Amino acid sequence: MKARLTAHTEIDLLRGIDWFDRISMGLGEKFEAEFYLALERVKGNPLLFAADHTGYRPCRLKRFTAVLYFRIDEPFVVVVGLFTGGEDESELRSRG
Repeated sequence: MKARLTAHTEIDLLRGIDWFDRISMGLGEKFEAEFYLALERVKGNPLLFAADHTGYRPCRLKRFTAVLYFRIDEPFVVVVGLFTGGEDESELRSRG
């Protein structure tokens, strides 16, 4: 499947990269790489990920405390958010 990132997700990703780089220079780049690895898993078999209480399908990044949320909108997986540990995911309900 193909993937589309919403504007919200692009902002989430940039914010996460910046946040991790403030912790340790170069960590943001590793976070970004891990995001794209998770995106490849989602694109490869989106049905492996069941919808949760948000109404979206979560995919946890393996090396970081972060979750990307997506929906299936054939022929795309649409990534609507990327939240790092501790962020409030209730905002997802207002995202498309």
